[in-house]
Amino acid sequence: MAFPTDTLTTVEQTGYSVLWDWKNEYVSDFAAAQDGYERFAQYSATPDSTIMYAGPARFTAITSGNESTVLVPIGLADGITMNDSTQLTRLFEIGSNRSFFTRGKNQPTLAFQKLLASQQNILYALERVSLGAFSPILDSRGETLPGANAPMGDIMMNLNSEAFGIPFGLLLIFKTRGNNNIAGATEPTGSVLAAVYLEYAMIESWSTSVQTDVVTIAEGVSIQFDRVVPVALPAANFTPGAQETTINPNSYGTPYNFPN
Repeated sequence: MAFPTDTLTTVEQTGYSVLWDWKNEYVSDFAAAQDGYERFAQYSATPDSTIMYAGPARFTAITSGNESTVLVPIGLADGITMNDSTQLTRLFEIGSNRSFFTRGKNQPTLAFQKLLASQQNILYALERVSLGAFSPILDSRGETLPGANAPMGDIMMNLNSEAFGIPFGLLLIFKTRGNNNIAGATEPTGSVLAAVYLEYAMIESWSTSVQTDVVTIAEGVSIQFDRVVPVALPAANFTPGAQETTINPNSYGTPYNFPN
């Protein structure tokens, strides 16, 4: 909690008025705190405090005790972009000048890049968990790592392989840099703002580029997935009743509970 005298008041604190003090007030403060934007660096999400894990196609495959084996962190990631679009159709009726709308189906997508280095490349990292679970039913040609292999055999570069017909999932966790309230933490690790699981994801395209004036090589993928589900993180790892364990059901529906 901030000291009473080192933050400005906000319109949210003082309530509605056409006489709001726009010279000396911010518009809003932060949830679960009466702090102004002086604390923005502590309460805001950053790329540094965001992480992505690859996992099974459906969140329900994650059970208590198997999180460390079925959730693989994606390192060296860059430029994550998630998009969700739906078709809106404007309708009219005879006898009225007013219009109304109906919605089509949502089509969520995700794209990101990953630097190529001596570790699992972008295709292998995404498919590792699902490939291991389904490899017994694949033809041997689908089990073999296609394309050029690094010394550790972690490079996949052939999107035509049967392996990429296997769906996977992605867990995204967004944290703040500061405002640490994780129980048992000895150093500031931030607070979790949101955690979502992207279910039934499949790779639509893969690309890479080598340029003489660029010092690194990056791979990129575009992904389509079925739906976004909210994830409620366990109170065992986070302060009970804290903001990060409370999800508005109107945003996504009933949240999925992360196994304790």
